[in-house]
Amino acid sequence: MVKPVPIVRLKKGNMVRVVRLLLSSEDSHLRKMAAFGILPGVLIKILQTYPVFVLEVGYTQIALDFEIAKNIIVTLE
Repeated sequence: MVKPVPIVRLKKGNMVRVVRLLLSSEDSHLRKMAAFGILPGVLIKILQTYPVFVLEVGYTQIALDFEIAKNIIVTLE
């Protein structure tokens, strides 16, 4: 079994699956990520890690800063 890690610990080009989000239901970032399709079970490709994280979710590319991205827990695919 692959150990879940924060997405910020992985490299550009990795394909990952979201395991959980470390955000409370009151957090506005959780609603934004859900609107972009970043939910448990979803596949994400890491396109860029610096200066911001750029993630590909389906046909959508999303830029997130470190403080938000560190709350996305994933496993490598």
